[in-house]
Amino acid sequence: MTFILGAATLCGLVVAGLYSLVRLYSERPIKAAILTGAIALLTFLTFVSGGVTLGEFFGGARMERVLEMLGTVLISVVVCIGLWVVLNLFVSQAARKWSFFSGLVGAVMGAAFFGLLRGNRSVGPLLADIDPVLSNAGIDPLLLPDAAGVGFLGHLEWPLIGGLLFGLGGFAVKSLPNHIARIALGGAIGAAAGALIAPNTKILQRPDPQWVSILLATLIVAAIGAGLGARSGRIERGALLGAGIGWAIGGWVLSPFEQVVDVPYISTIVPLALIMMGFAWQHAPSPRELANFDSRARAVVFLVPAIGFLFIALIVPAIRTAVLSFKDRNSEANVGLDNYVSLFTATDSADVSNWADIFTSRLFFAAAILALLGITVATVSGIRRNGERSFDNGPTSTGALLAAAFLFSFAVLSVLRGTFFNNLWWVITVVTVASVLGLAVAVLADRATWGQNLAKSLIFMPMAISFVGASIVWRLQYQARDIRKNQTGVLNAVWVALGKLSNSGLPRILIMVFLGLVTAWALWKIIERLQTDRPFTGMSILLVVSGWLLYRFAGPRLGGFSRDAQGELVPETIQFLTERPFNNVFLMIILIWMQTGFAMVIFSAAIKAVPQEFIEAARVDGATESQTFFSVTLPSIFPTVGVVVTTMIVQVTKVYDIVAVAGLGGRFGNNVLANQMFNESFQIGDTGLGAAIAIVMFLVVLPVMVYNIYNMQKEAL
Repeated sequence: MTFILGAATLCGLVVAGLYSLVRLYSERPIKAAILTGAIALLTFLTFVSGGVTLGEFFGGARMERVLEMLGTVLISVVVCIGLWVVLNLFVSQAARKWSFFSGLVGAVMGAAFFGLLRGNRSVGPLLADIDPVLSNAGIDPLLLPDAAGVGFLGHLEWPLIGGLLFGLGGFAVKSLPNHIARIALGGAIGAAAGALIAPNTKILQRPDPQWVSILLATLIVAAIGAGLGARSGRIERGALLGAGIGWAIGGWVLSPFEQVVDVPYISTIVPLALIMMGFAWQHAPSPRELANFDSRARAVVFLVPAIGFLFIALIVPAIRTAVLSFKDRNSEANVGLDNYVSLFTATDSADVSNWADIFTSRLFFAAAILALLGITVATVSGIRRNGERSFDNGPTSTGALLAAAFLFSFAVLSVLRGTFFNNLWWVITVVTVASVLGLAVAVLADRATWGQNLAKSLIFMPMAISFVGASIVWRLQYQARDIRKNQTGVLNAVWVALGKLSNSGLPRILIMVFLGLVTAWALWKIIERLQTDRPFTGMSILLVVSGWLLYRFAGPRLGGFSRDAQGELVPETIQFLTERPFNNVFLMIILIWMQTGFAMVIFSAAIKAVPQEFIEAARVDGATESQTFFSVTLPSIFPTVGVVVTTMIVQVTKVYDIVAVAGLGGRFGNNVLANQMFNESFQIGDTGLGAAIAIVMFLVVLPVMVYNIYNMQKEAL
């Protein structure tokens, strides 16, 4: 069944996706539907003509797993929708007949309560048969902590009895017109449930009642319940419910478990009777109260499942992780902050022993040259504009200074090693490059007259690929084979071919002539723009790149090659994933490739929302395209830039899959916090240190998330 649903889901998704792509280029839905059908039919005929039947296509082991996954997703979606519909129908019963609704609530709560007792093996078998091994040996199932009824009935007897008892009791209680009779019946139902649970409680789980603790807990929680009930005018009901809960806390939480043989009637009958009396105390609601209840219940139907899921899947594990971070590797002894101290003092986390190498690296000198260039351009431009020495932060000077800061971060983080510095390197590089590229593509696509949708679709497409899938794809691109074989990795194949080309004769000379012309043209354009006071950042980048390539082809050559002892040319590959420290950068490219589409879509929407009046006013004032962008468009979308940047910081901080798959598990100096957490927790078995790393990651991300939420709420207001 799951296989069939998966096949139907896959076909539906393919047709829907194909129709969506066709609709990008056709405004008529009927025409798009006909074209989609024609493409689907052509694809089907291609399979048939190639001798591939649908059975063979869908019958492969891998395809079968894919279809089963899709079927499972479809079933889950249907179940969730069905559950939501059922809950809405369930809530609608309150306005129709309050007693019937109360019975339904009682049945659900009774089944859940008795089901928890059975699931935790706190009670023995009631009607079902016990384990034959125990019965043949004459062992009382109440003496064993995990003995319960066997068979189908053994799993359902307690939930069924709980649902029937509390369901019928709730209906009967709310149907009685007399208030005293309702309270008495409610207390009797609770006492009956307690009398049923007490003799079947496992002996090892029977508490030794501590009357001082029970009475104190009962009084304190009853007072709290009365105070809460006073807000709605239901002091007595709140006091009864609080007294029942307090008695249960005192009898089961504050009392010790010492294998008491006595049946805990007092600990079960009294609290359940008090709770049911509090449940029965409430009068039948008025029509206005029913209307208010219906509106509040609808909100609960929407919110509680999501909040419950978040509580179970996020909050509880977070609390558990925080507790584990203060324990030793066996999760037993409390070690205080030792795990955090060892994390921050380990050389695997932060190694600054080679910090002096920062100031001797070529990256540092390149950053210094760019910074000097930016300061010079800003000073010269300021003198020309203002007639005195001043600093003009135009696009060229600002771009040069930002590029210098970016290169300086590379110089620092390529020397300082460890997971903390690797994570910081990831954050700076991925967030900066992906944001800049996404913004640039959004601006260019917004100005395009044709092909805009196609370009955006292609750039956004990597977002549809999983991190593991993208890592495998790029791992194949980075692959380096034996130099005696042809390279199958695209990058090494190009690198080796470039090495052969730079050592050729006439082709190398032609390339040098071309690069020389490009360099001269870029230099001439820079001089021309300096004279007209226009930005020349793009020309500067072109000048640097073309000049560097010209130098490489003219002098030391470029590409993957080396020479043996006889002077013969030998191919030389690059080990992109294992050569430290820049193997980190090649892994970052994977995430940049995936996140650029995300940034592009958000920025494109923000740019389209900028009022055209502002842009037209800037053009009327004589502003160029670049001045309009940097002075009008960019300041208008600053809040969006903040959202994109903070979102990507959160995403990058917890990166794991790319390093685990493409980075070969972080074994070559490219480990990050998430991988270190996994290795410490599940490979080495030090759960305390792994939990401490998880908490550090959470604390690093938390301020960014708070800032992002604050800005989003401020924008909404």
